[in-house]
Amino acid sequence: MTDPRPVFTAHDIPDLFNALPTMFGFRPRESVVAIATHGPRRRMGFRMRLDVPQARHADIAAELIVEHLRRQGAEGVILLAVTEQQAVAHDVLDAVELRLGAIEPIVVARSDGHRYWVDLPGFPVEGIAYETSDHHLWIVQAIAEGQQILPDRQALVDRYAPVAGERREHMLGLTAAARTRVLGILGRNDQDSAVVGLRELEPLLHQVAAGGGISDEEAAALSVWVSTISVRDALWGRFTPDNAEAALGLMVRVAGVVVPPYEPAVLSLAGFAAWLCGDGAQALIAAERAHEAEPEYSMASLVLQVVENGLSPRGFQWSDDLRRAG
Repeated sequence: MTDPRPVFTAHDIPDLFNALPTMFGFRPRESVVAIATHGPRRRMGFRMRLDVPQARHADIAAELIVEHLRRQGAEGVILLAVTEQQAVAHDVLDAVELRLGAIEPIVVARSDGHRYWVDLPGFPVEGIAYETSDHHLWIVQAIAEGQQILPDRQALVDRYAPVAGERREHMLGLTAAARTRVLGILGRNDQDSAVVGLRELEPLLHQVAAGGGISDEEAAALSVWVSTISVRDALWGRFTPDNAEAALGLMVRVAGVVVPPYEPAVLSLAGFAAWLCGDGAQALIAAERAHEAEPEYSMASLVLQVVENGLSPRGFQWSDDLRRAG
C-alpha cells in the first residue's frame, strides 16, 4: 500500500478554516481545534478536536489540549475555534495560550462559520467575513485524492455503525460463505495461518494499492481472515505512517460492511490506521465501536489507550512489546 499524500499550503486564516474538513473528514462545528506544527516551515501534523466546553470548564479543556500537544512534541500550534459561542471560545483559546510554555502559538483565531476574529489590538470588533466553500482548493484536491468529506461528526460516527436491514442479511450470507472458504483453505495447508492468510490477501492488498476498490465478497473474506489473531497481526504489522492513508481507506471500506462476530478486529485495525494518520477523532470512534462489539478485545483497548493518552504517531516504529500488547 502506498500513500501519495498531497501537500497543501495555507496562505491565510480563511484557508485554515476551509482546510478543517480535510483534516478531520467532516466539517467541525461547535469545536475547538489544535493542530501541532513542526520545523521551520511549520509543517502541520497531529490535530485534535474538542466540543466547545461549558464556560466553567474552559481551563480543563485548555489543560487537556496542552497536555496532548506536549506529548506530540509540538513545536508550534494553530488554535482554531468554530462556534456560535464566541465568549467561551475566547476564554478557551486564551487559557490554552497561557499554558503553552515553549510551544509557539502560530495562529489563534475563532470563527462563527462566516466571520473570524483574532484577539489582536486594532482587529475589527465585527470580525472579518470569509467564505466557506466546498470548492476550496484544499477540499477539491483532497476529494480528488479519494478523501470523503462528511457533513459533521455524527456522519463519521455513522460510518462505523453496525450494518442493518437488508444490507446486513446480504453481508451475513457473504460472510458465512467466506468463512467456509477460509476454513477450507486453512484445513488444506500445514503452514502457519499468518503465512496462508497473507498469501490469500496479497492480491487484494495489491489491488487496493493500485487504486482499485474491493467487492463485498472480498471485504467479507478479509473480515474473516483477520479474525484469526496471527493473520490480523501480520496485516497490522504492515501498517506504517507511510501507507496509513491507504490502510485506513481499506479498513473503512471493510468496516462499513463487517458483521458479527468479525467486527472487533476490523474496527481495531481501522482505529489504528486512523491514529497513524493523525486522525484521533476517527481512531477513537472506530476503537470505541470495537470495544462495544467485544469489551475484552485487547487490540481495541490498546488503540483506546494510545488515543486517549495522546501518544504521537510521529516516528512510530514497530516493537515486539506493541505487537504482543494487541
